[in-house]
Amino acid sequence: MGKASLILVLSSIVLFSIYNTNINDSIHLGSKATIERYSEIQAKQTANSIVNIVLTEIAENASYRVTYATEKTLFGTTAKYRVIDTVLNVADTVVKIEVKALFETSFDEDKYFTVTAFTTSPKGWVPPFIRGAWTANADLNNTISDMYIDGRDYNLDLTINPGQGTYAVSSSTGFTNVDGAEIGGTTVGDVDVSFTTDPNVWGDVIEQNAAWLGSFPTTPDEILGYPEGTLIAIAQSGVNGSQYVLDPGSKIDSDDLNFPLTGVTYVEITDGIEGKFKFLDVSAATPDQGILIMHGPSASSRVKEIARSEKESTIPFVGLMITDYSFHHHIDILGAVLQLSPNLEDEKNCNGNQDHWVYYSSAAIEGATGMVAEAAGSSGNAALATLGGGGGPVSALGTGRQKVLFWYE
Repeated sequence: MGKASLILVLSSIVLFSIYNTNINDSIHLGSKATIERYSEIQAKQTANSIVNIVLTEIAENASYRVTYATEKTLFGTTAKYRVIDTVLNVADTVVKIEVKALFETSFDEDKYFTVTAFTTSPKGWVPPFIRGAWTANADLNNTISDMYIDGRDYNLDLTINPGQGTYAVSSSTGFTNVDGAEIGGTTVGDVDVSFTTDPNVWGDVIEQNAAWLGSFPTTPDEILGYPEGTLIAIAQSGVNGSQYVLDPGSKIDSDDLNFPLTGVTYVEITDGIEGKFKFLDVSAATPDQGILIMHGPSASSRVKEIARSEKESTIPFVGLMITDYSFHHHIDILGAVLQLSPNLEDEKNCNGNQDHWVYYSSAAIEGATGMVAEAAGSSGNAALATLGGGGGPVSALGTGRQKVLFWYE
Protein backbone atom coordinates (compact mmCIF):
# COMPACT_ATOMS: atom_id res chain seq x y z
CA MET A 1 0.00 0.00 0.00
CA GLY A 2 1.38 3.36 -1.00
CA LYS A 3 1.84 6.26 1.35
CA ALA A 4 -1.05 8.17 -0.19
CA SER A 5 -3.35 5.19 0.17
CA LEU A 6 -2.37 4.73 3.81
CA ILE A 7 -3.09 8.38 4.53
CA LEU A 8 -6.52 8.06 2.85
CA VAL A 9 -7.43 4.99 4.89
CA LEU A 10 -6.35 6.57 8.18
CA SER A 11 -8.21 9.77 7.35
CA SER A 12 -11.38 7.76 6.65
CA ILE A 13 -11.05 5.96 9.97
CA VAL A 14 -10.63 9.25 11.84
CA LEU A 15 -13.61 10.84 10.05
CA PHE A 16 -15.77 7.78 10.74
CA SER A 17 -14.81 7.86 14.41
CA ILE A 18 -15.71 11.54 14.67
CA TYR A 19 -19.01 10.99 12.84
CA ASN A 20 -19.86 7.96 14.96
CA THR A 21 -19.05 9.88 18.13
CA ASN A 22 -21.31 12.73 17.06
CA ILE A 23 -24.15 10.30 16.32
CA ASN A 24 -23.74 8.62 19.71
CA ASP A 25 -23.68 12.00 21.43
CA SER A 26 -26.86 13.01 19.61
CA ILE A 27 -28.57 9.75 20.53
CA HIS A 28 -27.44 10.12 24.13
CA LEU A 29 -28.64 13.71 24.35
CA GLY A 30 -31.93 12.78 22.70
CA SER A 31 -32.45 9.90 25.12
CA LYS A 32 -31.63 12.11 28.06
CA ALA A 33 -34.05 14.79 26.86
CA THR A 34 -36.78 12.18 26.45
CA ILE A 35 -36.17 10.76 29.91
CA GLU A 36 -36.05 14.26 31.40
CA ARG A 37 -39.36 15.15 29.76
CA TYR A 38 -40.94 11.92 30.97
CA SER A 39 -39.56 12.63 34.43
CA GLU A 40 -41.07 16.10 34.45
CA ILE A 41 -44.49 14.81 33.37
CA GLN A 42 -44.37 12.03 35.97
CA ALA A 43 -43.38 14.48 38.69
CA LYS A 44 -46.17 16.86 37.64
CA GLN A 45 -48.82 14.12 37.76
CA THR A 46 -47.57 12.99 41.16
CA ALA A 47 -47.57 16.51 42.61
CA ASN A 48 -51.07 17.19 41.29
CA SER A 49 -52.33 13.86 42.65
CA ILE A 50 -50.95 14.57 46.12
CA VAL A 51 -52.62 18.00 46.15
CA ASN A 52 -55.95 16.35 45.34
CA ILE A 53 -55.40 13.71 48.03
CA VAL A 54 -54.76 16.49 50.54
CA LEU A 55 -57.89 18.36 49.42
CA THR A 56 -59.90 15.24 50.16
CA GLU A 57 -58.29 14.96 53.59
CA ILE A 58 -59.21 18.58 54.37
CA ALA A 59 -62.79 18.00 53.18
CA GLU A 60 -63.04 15.01 55.53
CA ASN A 61 -61.27 16.69 58.45
CA ALA A 62 -61.24 20.47 58.74
CA SER A 63 -58.27 20.41 61.14
CA TYR A 64 -55.99 18.31 58.90
CA ARG A 65 -52.54 19.92 58.75
CA VAL A 66 -48.96 18.71 58.05
CA THR A 67 -46.67 21.31 59.59
CA TYR A 68 -43.31 19.80 58.60
CA ALA A 69 -42.31 18.58 55.14
CA THR A 70 -43.39 14.95 54.91
CA GLU A 71 -42.18 12.47 52.31
CA LYS A 72 -44.57 10.41 50.19
CA THR A 73 -43.89 8.06 47.27
CA LEU A 74 -46.52 7.81 44.55
CA PHE A 75 -46.19 6.24 41.08
CA GLY A 76 -42.48 5.71 41.64
CA THR A 77 -41.98 9.39 42.41
CA THR A 78 -40.79 10.74 45.73
CA ALA A 79 -42.41 13.97 46.87
CA LYS A 80 -42.40 16.13 49.96
CA TYR A 81 -45.48 18.06 51.02
CA ARG A 82 -46.85 20.14 53.84
CA VAL A 83 -50.23 21.64 54.72
CA ILE A 84 -50.22 24.85 56.75
CA ASP A 85 -52.37 27.85 57.62
CA THR A 86 -51.34 31.12 56.05
CA VAL A 87 -52.75 34.55 55.27
CA LEU A 88 -53.74 36.05 51.93
CA ASN A 89 -54.62 39.69 51.33
CA VAL A 90 -53.60 40.53 54.90
CA ALA A 91 -56.92 39.47 56.40
CA ASP A 92 -57.92 36.14 54.83
CA THR A 93 -56.68 33.00 56.57
CA VAL A 94 -56.45 30.06 54.17
CA VAL A 95 -54.87 26.62 53.95
CA LYS A 96 -51.69 26.37 51.88
CA ILE A 97 -50.67 23.06 50.26
CA GLU A 98 -47.08 22.76 49.03
CA VAL A 99 -45.83 19.73 47.07
CA LYS A 100 -42.33 19.24 45.64
CA ALA A 101 -41.93 16.09 43.52
CA LEU A 102 -38.67 14.55 42.21
CA PHE A 103 -38.66 11.68 39.73
CA GLU A 104 -36.16 9.11 40.99
CA THR A 105 -34.58 8.19 37.61
CA SER A 106 -33.93 11.77 36.58
CA PHE A 107 -30.36 12.50 35.45
CA ASP A 108 -30.58 15.81 37.27
CA GLU A 109 -31.12 14.99 40.96
CA ASP A 110 -32.15 18.60 41.63
CA LYS A 111 -34.99 18.50 39.13
CA TYR A 112 -38.27 19.04 40.98
CA PHE A 113 -41.82 19.88 40.00
CA THR A 114 -43.57 22.13 42.49
CA VAL A 115 -47.29 22.76 43.03
CA THR A 116 -48.68 25.28 45.49
CA ALA A 117 -52.42 25.45 46.09
CA PHE A 118 -54.57 27.54 48.43
CA THR A 119 -57.92 26.38 49.78
CA THR A 120 -60.19 27.04 52.74
CA SER A 121 -61.46 24.94 55.58
CA PRO A 122 -64.56 22.94 54.56
CA LYS A 123 -67.26 25.24 53.30
CA GLY A 124 -70.62 24.78 51.70
CA TRP A 125 -71.13 22.68 48.60
CA VAL A 126 -73.98 21.55 46.36
CA PRO A 127 -74.63 17.85 47.11
CA PRO A 128 -74.55 15.75 43.92
CA PHE A 129 -78.04 14.42 44.66
CA ILE A 130 -79.38 17.95 44.08
CA ARG A 131 -79.90 17.60 40.35
CA GLY A 132 -82.39 20.42 39.85
CA ALA A 133 -84.38 23.19 41.47
CA TRP A 134 -86.70 20.35 42.49
CA THR A 135 -85.38 16.78 42.75
CA ALA A 136 -87.86 13.97 43.42
CA ASN A 137 -88.39 10.23 43.51
CA ALA A 138 -91.79 10.42 41.77
CA ASP A 139 -93.79 12.38 39.19
CA LEU A 140 -94.08 15.99 40.35
CA ASN A 141 -97.02 17.12 38.20
CA ASN A 142 -99.62 17.33 41.00
CA THR A 143 -97.12 18.53 43.59
CA ILE A 144 -95.83 21.56 41.72
CA SER A 145 -99.13 22.16 39.86
CA ASP A 146 -98.76 25.62 38.30
CA MET A 147 -95.75 26.99 40.23
CA TYR A 148 -92.71 28.67 38.69
CA ILE A 149 -89.79 26.23 38.75
CA ASP A 150 -86.43 27.56 37.56
CA GLY A 151 -83.08 25.76 37.37
CA ARG A 152 -81.13 28.85 36.34
CA ASP A 153 -78.60 29.77 39.03
CA TYR A 154 -79.86 32.70 41.10
CA ASN A 155 -77.76 34.84 43.39
CA LEU A 156 -79.11 35.80 46.79
CA ASP A 157 -80.27 39.13 45.33
CA LEU A 158 -82.28 37.19 42.68
CA THR A 159 -80.00 38.14 39.80
CA ILE A 160 -79.05 35.24 37.51
CA ASN A 161 -75.61 33.78 36.77
CA PRO A 162 -75.77 33.14 32.99
CA GLY A 163 -75.06 29.55 31.94
CA GLN A 164 -74.39 28.36 35.50
CA GLY A 165 -77.64 26.62 36.38
CA THR A 166 -79.06 23.11 36.29
CA TYR A 167 -82.29 21.24 35.56
CA ALA A 168 -85.60 22.70 36.66
CA VAL A 169 -86.80 19.23 37.66
CA SER A 170 -84.95 15.95 38.08
CA SER A 171 -87.01 12.85 38.77
CA SER A 172 -86.41 9.13 39.00
CA THR A 173 -89.69 8.70 37.08
CA GLY A 174 -91.27 10.42 34.11
CA PHE A 175 -92.48 14.03 34.26
CA THR A 176 -95.77 15.52 33.15
CA ASN A 177 -96.89 19.13 33.31
CA VAL A 178 -100.64 18.95 32.91
CA ASP A 179 -101.34 21.93 35.17
CA GLY A 180 -99.07 24.31 33.27
CA ALA A 181 -96.18 24.99 35.58
CA GLU A 182 -93.83 27.65 34.22
CA ILE A 183 -90.48 25.92 33.66
CA GLY A 184 -87.01 27.44 33.26
CA GLY A 185 -83.48 26.16 33.66
CA THR A 186 -80.07 25.63 32.12
CA THR A 187 -79.42 22.91 29.54
CA VAL A 188 -76.51 20.51 29.51
CA GLY A 189 -74.96 22.86 26.94
CA ASP A 190 -75.14 25.78 29.42
CA VAL A 191 -77.99 27.47 27.57
CA ASP A 192 -80.47 29.29 29.79
CA VAL A 193 -84.18 28.69 29.18
CA SER A 194 -86.59 31.31 30.51
CA PHE A 195 -90.05 30.44 31.83
CA THR A 196 -92.24 28.54 29.42
CA THR A 197 -95.11 26.05 29.37
CA ASP A 198 -94.01 24.69 25.97
CA PRO A 199 -92.71 21.10 26.43
CA ASN A 200 -90.67 21.44 23.23
CA VAL A 201 -88.65 24.07 25.07
CA TRP A 202 -88.72 23.07 28.73
CA GLY A 203 -87.96 19.47 27.79
CA ASP A 204 -84.29 20.47 27.58
CA VAL A 205 -84.19 21.41 31.27
CA ILE A 206 -86.10 18.42 32.67
CA GLU A 207 -84.35 15.22 33.71
CA GLN A 208 -86.66 12.21 33.61
CA ASN A 209 -86.12 8.59 34.71
CA ALA A 210 -82.74 9.36 36.24
CA ALA A 211 -81.07 6.00 36.93
CA TRP A 212 -79.49 6.44 40.32
CA LEU A 213 -76.86 3.76 40.85
CA GLY A 214 -77.15 2.59 44.42
CA SER A 215 -80.79 3.83 44.41
CA PHE A 216 -82.35 7.19 45.19
CA PRO A 217 -81.44 8.46 48.68
CA THR A 218 -83.83 7.48 51.46
CA THR A 219 -82.65 9.78 54.28
CA PRO A 220 -81.50 13.41 54.62
CA ASP A 221 -78.05 12.23 55.77
CA GLU A 222 -77.68 10.24 52.55
CA ILE A 223 -78.36 13.36 50.50
CA LEU A 224 -75.49 15.20 52.16
CA GLY A 225 -73.30 12.12 52.47
CA TYR A 226 -72.99 12.01 56.26
CA PRO A 227 -73.26 9.05 58.63
CA GLU A 228 -76.82 8.45 59.75
CA GLY A 229 -77.79 10.59 62.71
CA THR A 230 -75.44 13.47 61.87
CA LEU A 231 -78.12 16.01 60.93
CA ILE A 232 -80.35 15.13 63.89
CA ALA A 233 -77.35 15.51 66.21
CA ILE A 234 -76.56 18.94 64.75
CA ALA A 235 -80.21 20.00 65.08
CA GLN A 236 -80.34 18.82 68.69
CA SER A 237 -77.08 20.60 69.52
CA GLY A 238 -78.56 24.01 68.71
CA VAL A 239 -75.41 25.10 66.85
CA ASN A 240 -75.98 28.07 64.51
CA GLY A 241 -79.57 28.27 65.76
CA SER A 242 -80.42 24.68 64.77
CA GLN A 243 -83.61 23.12 66.18
CA TYR A 244 -85.11 19.65 66.56
CA VAL A 245 -88.78 18.71 67.02
CA LEU A 246 -90.20 15.20 67.42
CA ASP A 247 -93.80 14.42 66.46
CA PRO A 248 -95.31 17.93 66.69
CA GLY A 249 -98.79 16.74 65.70
CA SER A 250 -101.14 18.18 63.11
CA LYS A 251 -99.52 21.63 63.03
CA ILE A 252 -95.91 22.75 63.08
CA ASP A 253 -95.53 26.45 63.86
CA SER A 254 -94.15 29.00 66.30
CA ASP A 255 -95.39 26.90 69.21
CA ASP A 256 -92.80 24.32 68.22
CA LEU A 257 -90.00 26.35 66.63
CA ASN A 258 -88.28 29.71 66.94
CA PHE A 259 -88.44 31.88 63.82
CA PRO A 260 -86.68 32.90 61.67
CA LEU A 261 -85.16 29.48 61.08
CA THR A 262 -81.40 29.07 60.71
CA GLY A 263 -78.89 26.23 60.80
CA VAL A 264 -80.48 22.76 60.60
CA THR A 265 -84.18 22.55 61.43
CA TYR A 266 -85.13 18.89 61.78
CA VAL A 267 -88.79 17.95 62.24
CA GLU A 268 -88.94 14.19 62.83
CA ILE A 269 -92.36 12.67 62.27
CA THR A 270 -92.77 9.09 63.48
CA ASP A 271 -96.42 8.99 64.62
CA GLY A 272 -97.99 9.03 61.16
CA ILE A 273 -99.90 12.27 61.76
CA GLU A 274 -100.25 14.39 58.62
CA GLY A 275 -99.42 17.95 59.59
CA LYS A 276 -99.21 21.50 58.30
CA PHE A 277 -96.03 23.60 58.51
CA LYS A 278 -96.58 27.31 59.09
CA PHE A 279 -93.70 29.81 58.82
CA LEU A 280 -93.97 32.82 61.10
CA ASP A 281 -93.13 36.02 59.21
CA VAL A 282 -90.55 38.00 61.16
CA SER A 283 -88.63 40.29 58.84
CA ALA A 284 -87.65 40.33 55.19
CA ALA A 285 -84.17 41.38 56.33
CA THR A 286 -83.75 38.08 58.20
CA PRO A 287 -85.44 35.36 56.10
CA ASP A 288 -85.73 31.75 57.22
CA GLN A 289 -82.66 29.93 55.98
CA GLY A 290 -80.49 26.84 56.28
CA ILE A 291 -81.66 23.24 55.87
CA LEU A 292 -85.29 22.47 56.69
CA ILE A 293 -86.03 18.74 57.07
CA MET A 294 -89.38 17.04 57.58
CA HIS A 295 -88.75 13.31 57.63
CA GLY A 296 -89.98 10.03 59.08
CA PRO A 297 -88.97 6.35 59.01
CA SER A 298 -88.65 4.98 55.47
CA ALA A 299 -89.55 8.42 54.07
CA SER A 300 -93.08 7.94 55.41
CA SER A 301 -93.92 11.39 56.79
CA ARG A 302 -96.65 13.48 55.18
CA VAL A 303 -96.93 17.27 55.34
CA LYS A 304 -100.07 18.48 53.61
CA GLU A 305 -99.23 22.17 53.56
CA ILE A 306 -96.19 24.41 53.81
CA ALA A 307 -97.13 28.07 54.00
CA ARG A 308 -96.48 31.40 55.69
CA SER A 309 -98.59 32.90 58.44
CA GLU A 310 -99.25 35.87 56.16
CA LYS A 311 -100.71 34.66 52.87
CA GLU A 312 -99.48 37.69 50.95
CA SER A 313 -95.90 37.34 52.23
CA THR A 314 -93.15 37.40 49.61
CA ILE A 315 -90.33 36.42 51.99
CA PRO A 316 -88.66 33.28 50.62
CA PHE A 317 -87.11 30.38 52.46
CA VAL A 318 -83.39 30.45 51.58
CA GLY A 319 -81.52 27.15 51.48
CA LEU A 320 -82.36 23.47 51.09
CA MET A 321 -85.77 21.98 51.91
CA ILE A 322 -85.98 18.19 52.32
CA THR A 323 -89.31 16.40 52.77
CA ASP A 324 -90.73 12.94 52.24
CA TYR A 325 -94.24 13.71 50.96
CA SER A 326 -95.32 17.35 51.00
CA PHE A 327 -98.10 19.20 49.20
CA HIS A 328 -99.63 22.69 48.97
CA HIS A 329 -96.34 24.60 48.85
CA HIS A 330 -97.62 28.15 49.39
CA ILE A 331 -94.16 29.61 49.80
CA ASP A 332 -91.25 30.86 47.68
CA ILE A 333 -87.96 28.95 47.91
CA LEU A 334 -84.52 30.17 46.90
CA GLY A 335 -82.15 27.21 46.80
CA ALA A 336 -83.60 23.74 46.10
CA VAL A 337 -86.20 21.18 47.15
CA LEU A 338 -85.68 17.42 47.38
CA GLN A 339 -88.48 14.95 48.12
CA LEU A 340 -87.59 11.43 49.26
CA SER A 341 -90.91 9.57 49.04
CA PRO A 342 -91.69 7.48 45.94
CA ASN A 343 -95.38 8.14 46.64
CA LEU A 344 -96.00 11.82 45.99
CA GLU A 345 -99.44 13.31 45.36
CA ASP A 346 -100.95 11.88 42.16
CA GLU A 347 -104.64 12.82 42.48
CA LYS A 348 -105.17 16.27 43.99
CA ASN A 349 -104.17 19.51 42.31
CA CYS A 350 -103.06 22.75 43.93
CA ASN A 351 -103.98 25.77 41.86
CA GLY A 352 -103.06 27.99 44.80
CA ASN A 353 -99.39 27.45 43.93
CA GLN A 354 -99.56 29.66 40.85
CA ASP A 355 -98.06 32.76 42.47
CA HIS A 356 -95.16 30.92 44.15
CA TRP A 357 -91.75 29.82 42.90
CA VAL A 358 -88.72 27.64 43.48
CA TYR A 359 -85.50 29.15 42.11
CA TYR A 360 -82.30 27.11 42.11
CA SER A 361 -79.46 28.93 43.88
CA SER A 362 -76.04 27.39 44.42
CA ALA A 363 -75.20 30.31 46.74
CA ALA A 364 -78.20 29.54 48.96
CA ILE A 365 -77.43 25.81 49.01
CA GLU A 366 -73.74 26.39 49.76
CA GLY A 367 -74.70 28.75 52.56
CA ALA A 368 -76.92 26.07 54.07
CA THR A 369 -74.46 23.20 53.72
CA GLY A 370 -71.67 25.48 54.93
CA MET A 371 -73.40 25.69 58.32
CA VAL A 372 -73.45 21.89 58.43
CA ALA A 373 -69.79 21.61 57.37
CA GLU A 374 -68.83 24.02 60.13
CA ALA A 375 -70.79 22.06 62.74
CA ALA A 376 -69.67 18.61 61.53
CA GLY A 377 -66.06 19.61 60.85
CA SER A 378 -66.20 18.13 57.35
CA SER A 379 -68.02 18.34 54.05
CA GLY A 380 -70.26 15.49 52.96
CA ASN A 381 -69.06 12.63 50.79
CA ALA A 382 -69.40 13.74 47.19
CA ALA A 383 -68.66 10.25 45.87
CA LEU A 384 -72.11 8.93 46.75
CA ALA A 385 -74.09 10.15 43.74
CA THR A 386 -73.40 8.47 40.41
CA LEU A 387 -75.91 8.45 37.59
CA GLY A 388 -76.23 5.55 35.19
CA GLY A 389 -78.11 5.48 31.92
CA GLY A 390 -75.18 7.06 30.10
CA GLY A 391 -75.06 9.98 32.49
CA GLY A 392 -71.70 8.99 33.90
CA PRO A 393 -70.41 9.90 37.32
CA VAL A 394 -71.67 13.09 38.89
CA SER A 395 -68.47 13.58 40.85
CA ALA A 396 -65.48 11.85 42.38
CA LEU A 397 -64.31 11.82 45.97
CA GLY A 398 -63.20 15.28 46.98
CA THR A 399 -64.35 16.88 43.74
CA GLY A 400 -66.59 19.91 43.91
CA ARG A 401 -66.79 20.09 47.69
CA GLN A 402 -63.34 21.46 48.57
CA LYS A 403 -62.79 24.57 46.51
CA VAL A 404 -59.36 25.74 45.41
CA LEU A 405 -58.74 29.46 45.57
CA PHE A 406 -55.41 29.49 43.71
CA TRP A 407 -53.27 26.82 42.03
CA TYR A 408 -49.67 27.50 40.96
CA GLU A 409 -47.29 25.17 39.07
